[in-house]
Amino acid sequence: MMKSSKTIILPCISIFIVLLINSTYAKKYQSRVSDNPFPIFKPESVGIESDTLNIFSDQIQEWLDEDEIVGAILTIIKSRKTVFHEAFGWREKEREIPMEKNTICRLRSMTKPFVGTSILMLSEQGKLALSDRVAKYFPSYKNEKCQNITIEQLITHTGGFKQPGYPWGPNFYKDLKSLVETIGKSGPSFAPGERYVYSDAGSSTLAYIVTEISEMPVEDFIQKNILDKLGMSNTFCNLTEDDPRRSAVSCTYSGGKGTWNKYWDNSSPQAVPYFRGSGGIYSTTTDYARFLAMWMDEGSAGSRQFLKSETVKQALTPSDLSKNGNGGYGFHWEIYKKSELVFGHRGSDGTLAIAAPQKDLMFLYFTQSRGNKTVSEMLYLFFDVFY
Repeated sequence: MMKSSKTIILPCISIFIVLLINSTYAKKYQSRVSDNPFPIFKPESVGIESDTLNIFSDQIQEWLDEDEIVGAILTIIKSRKTVFHEAFGWREKEREIPMEKNTICRLRSMTKPFVGTSILMLSEQGKLALSDRVAKYFPSYKNEKCQNITIEQLITHTGGFKQPGYPWGPNFYKDLKSLVETIGKSGPSFAPGERYVYSDAGSSTLAYIVTEISEMPVEDFIQKNILDKLGMSNTFCNLTEDDPRRSAVSCTYSGGKGTWNKYWDNSSPQAVPYFRGSGGIYSTTTDYARFLAMWMDEGSAGSRQFLKSETVKQALTPSDLSKNGNGGYGFHWEIYKKSELVFGHRGSDGTLAIAAPQKDLMFLYFTQSRGNKTVSEMLYLFFDVFY
């Protein structure tokens, strides 16, 4: 009997060990795939000639030579394959520290889509309605100027606020709540719902609505419900003093050709001491591509459904008041082309992200040169090359 038992038990143990090893390997493999969702391939593997992409790198080098920018990163992802990923120029010019492929950049207004996504998540959960009046959540909006402003008007920039829409710079306020209270008391410059005017005030207000309804700071909501779940490990809302990623964050410059001035570097506290919602997120091109891909995939990423496909479709439709010849502005997304949907967003420190779902194409151009003209020129060049 003992011999018979060993005969049965030993093969079972062997099978168990093999299954355990295979399971462990599978988990490691799945993790590795997840850590690199856009593997590097030659452009020809997805039907693009290398010479075509050299048009972009040659142009960036020309801008650098002409001092139009201090540094840049360009990432092009086609059919979920990275076919171009290069860095140019300087991350810190004064010390001749080169820009690197995975340098973390300040996104400024490219933060807005994350706030918009958070609002839409809460809407799908039934915790708010886009038709809700903002005054329902903020006493400071309960006045003649603001009482009829809705969440939908803020998410489409039709709430009547100018840019930026608050009396003083964001550093004047101690926190997001006091900023939004002042926005409400000051009120819009135009009648709500009558025109499209891009404004940080609406985005800041939406950010605090997320805080009020979720009962957690908006930056924590974004971290927990978007960044962590998408595996965006090099993206964050606030730069703390002890953050180990601090050394990878680029300096930011302002000025222009021949007059570039480093106005912030990673040894300094972040520019605004709180997360203001209209701008503030730090990220890399490859991390931001994960967020774009979720939107291109109608609100899903892997086995997770972040938003319903009908919500995504609505959000990527230009509002009537914002429509122009090609696109307009949706729910905190810029729409660059409506006939074949192309969407994305820009940031004032010189960043651009473009997604073209029908071509399964993502294009991300990050500089940290505030006020440069190359972002708009790159947008036009993108369409010249791919359309």
